[in-house]
Amino acid sequence: MLTRRSAPALRLSNAADTESETRTLEALSQLLALSIDDAMLERIVTRLSITFPWADLLPAHVRPDFVAEFLNIARACLAVGRFDRLTITLEAWKSTAEAYADPAVAVDASDLHYFDAPEAVPDPRTGE
Repeated sequence: MLTRRSAPALRLSNAADTESETRTLEALSQLLALSIDDAMLERIVTRLSITFPWADLLPAHVRPDFVAEFLNIARACLAVGRFDRLTITLEAWKSTAEAYADPAVAVDASDLHYFDAPEAVPDPRTGE
């Protein structure tokens, strides 16, 4: 670990070790994917809040969607050795949970509208 004054610390590691770890994690993710059936998915969904407490704010019917998307993106990220997309996915789902937590939103979220495509909206802080 290299500590720098005005920048984040850097981690130096042996490239062969890192590649080996990545291959092992990718193999593990593939085995996990093979083992996930409907029963296992349901067990993961029921225990989801142990790891992600905010997931309890998601309606029960969308929690399986979160788990499926998270696992699919995780496998894809492991395959290429980049995890930015997984972080984005996780943050997006957490933001969705925050939206459901808003007391102005109906408990069943029946008053939320989902868009088929992204739409630009004004920044609520600036109105632009």
